[in-house]
Amino acid sequence: MKCPLLKAGNNAQPDFEGREPEDCLKEECAWWHLGDESCSINDIATNLFLISLALIHINQKMPLARNQQE
Repeated sequence: MKCPLLKAGNNAQPDFEGREPEDCLKEECAWWHLGDESCSINDIATNLFLISLALIHINQKMPLARNQQE
């Protein structure tokens, strides 16, 4: 597995472009999730989406607040 942090790139470093991503450090990396045995950063987008769905659901249960916004 290649490190997703290094795949993202860094525009501040001109020599970064075209550089191949390095292998994942796994257990040595702060982003490694032991339980899932995967990189935690890959789950961030999914978790943010689930949080937004939960917030929408909560907002829909608050008709008074929703009516005041409209």
